[in-house]
Amino acid sequence: TSVLVNPAGLVLEGRSVILSCSSDANPAVNYTWYRDTEGLLNLVQTGPDLTINNTNPTHRGRYYCTAENKHGTQNTSVLLDV
Repeated sequence: TSVLVNPAGLVLEGRSVILSCSSDANPAVNYTWYRDTEGLLNLVQTGPDLTINNTNPTHRGRYYCTAENKHGTQNTSVLLDV
């Protein structure tokens, strides 16, 4: 399981960013995005892509993608800097 951030690097305030999670697991996986908020993981949305529009410093932080199928679960994370 891997995460791609587009655009990569520092995200300029007011811009959009897409966090994409992918896995080559078989059977296909279900994706869930979480955000670490002061040590608590909060559900953001389901699906492989997380789009954040009009970014601002409140979006800064670590985001986790969970890929799950009947064989198990894999997690990966990315740090978003705005």
